[in-house]
Amino acid sequence: MVAHGISILFIAGHNIQDYNKCIGSPQKNIIIGTSRASQALQPSELKKVTGQSFFNFAFNGSLSKYGDVYNAAIFKKLDTTASQGTFILAVDPWSLAVKKGDELDFPLAHDQQNYLNQLTSFTGSMNLSFLYHNYNYGWMHLIWDYYKSGSLAITHEDGWMEIIRDTAQARIEERKGKKLLAKQKEIVDYAMSTYRLESLKKLILYLKSKGSVYLIRLPISKEFYQLENGHFTTFEKEIQSIVNGMGVSYWDMVSIQDSVKYNDGHHINRLYAPYISARVGEWINEEQTKKAK
Repeated sequence: MVAHGISILFIAGHNIQDYNKCIGSPQKNIIIGTSRASQALQPSELKKVTGQSFFNFAFNGSLSKYGDVYNAAIFKKLDTTASQGTFILAVDPWSLAVKKGDELDFPLAHDQQNYLNQLTSFTGSMNLSFLYHNYNYGWMHLIWDYYKSGSLAITHEDGWMEIIRDTAQARIEERKGKKLLAKQKEIVDYAMSTYRLESLKKLILYLKSKGSVYLIRLPISKEFYQLENGHFTTFEKEIQSIVNGMGVSYWDMVSIQDSVKYNDGHHINRLYAPYISARVGEWINEEQTKKAK
């Protein structure tokens, strides 16, 4: 027990993936989505453009698909006393899909086993529950993490996930080829989910009572974009139905997909996160100006 007590003093949130997302203050302006948003949207850059302080509460495609579990986590992170918030919801077909047949067995086992479902809080100075459910090393390893340098995955205090990868084009193409092959094999087992679409609508409805909601589809390389659109043929129709029915703004950022580099064709490289974040901030400013007229 004494060893545990000592190790707690050495928690280095930046070196423990997602830990910094699960501590801190309740947030007024939140970035929501999966790994694309976690890596692409940088709160510090958004603030430069919009003047608003954001928190990146996006995780990965296994943890933060839209559904009751992720919605509940968002509500626990949200500053419910605040109003006039700004919420950026990144959507893509994967975040609204389930394995074929899984939706028949409700509640979804995938979501129930999600460690976000085990946490009672996503705020505070530390989160021992996070470490209990998600830290896969002995607690004395926290001391090693504290002093470790050169991490390739850094979770910043504002929630931004910085993934450090080689930007040599040959390495990018190598990773892209492997990722694309994996997605081509995986995608045949997935379908759009009525449950996840309804969960997204519920989330939007609640967040609209707390401020303004903006939907974006972050850019990916052409090959991945074509793969997703070719398989999830109803995705854009479903999103447009939500946009029109719920009165929220939406930007499919495909038009600038060639303006950035990716780690693997699927995730924007950290060096281009400032550019993407600035573009999103500019778009939000434009949308707010339109609504004010």
